[in-house]
Amino acid sequence: MKTWLALLGAPFVVLACLSVNYALVTPACRLGGHALLDGVSGASAIVSVAATLLAWQRWRDARRKLALPTPDTGDRPARAGFIAAVAAGVGALSVLSVIAISIPQWLLSAC
Repeated sequence: MKTWLALLGAPFVVLACLSVNYALVTPACRLGGHALLDGVSGASAIVSVAATLLAWQRWRDARRKLALPTPDTGDRPARAGFIAAVAAGVGALSVLSVIAISIPQWLLSAC
């Protein structure tokens, strides 16, 4: 579960952040600030970072299991480690995407 949250959940959070931010532009313009947009982006960044850290922890655990020699483990720990590494990379890319989405709303007004 730790791996799949970063692999599938983090990109979904980025798309949801983008969609909700677009939907909140008009209310943010009426309120005269971009606190709504910053709140959505901040929450999205926190969720993406948490998912990435969970996947990174799973990757570390899988690497430890590979370091310990056990008979007849097959290739399952290697496969789990690979998927966890990919999930950590996707999660990190999602965090960077949320930050990239947030930069224009920090620099420009909502109107």
